[in-house]
Amino acid sequence: MMAACTAASSGHSVTVLEHSEKTLLKLGITGKGRCNITNNTDTDGLMKNIATNSRFLYGAFSRFSSSDTMDFFESIGVPLKTERGNRVFPASDKSLDVVYALRAHAKRLGVKVVKANAERINTSEGVVVSVTANGKNYSCDSVILATGGMSYPKTGSDGSGYELA
Repeated sequence: MMAACTAASSGHSVTVLEHSEKTLLKLGITGKGRCNITNNTDTDGLMKNIATNSRFLYGAFSRFSSSDTMDFFESIGVPLKTERGNRVFPASDKSLDVVYALRAHAKRLGVKVVKANAERINTSEGVVVSVTANGKNYSCDSVILATGGMSYPKTGSDGSGYELA
């Protein structure tokens, strides 16, 4: 949802295809209901805490840091606090505050959310042209596939995105 908001704030038309009843269900239960957003440390500090293949994430963390993450959430109305171990949580200790703020921000930016099961990412000459969901084609010129893993099927993390990937 954060990526959808970022694209929309850059002037792109964005549609989120969500196969759950509501967006961000898994986020709402993270951190025992508190939502550990990031760690308040520099890129090197983040890298030290990644158990395997940290080099894979170095480029991403160099371009969008923990500080950038904290600035983003505070800019959309989520006050933050840092606790022991540099863990960053919403000041309210409620992950739902993060969920509601992201949903509201997406709505303000005109992000369209459609309840649909993505079935296929369609390409032409190696370029994404549409996504088929519930038998309907959604034209696009780029796709972000957020699979959600397969750790918690009730939240939509049922592994269905792996097949698309």
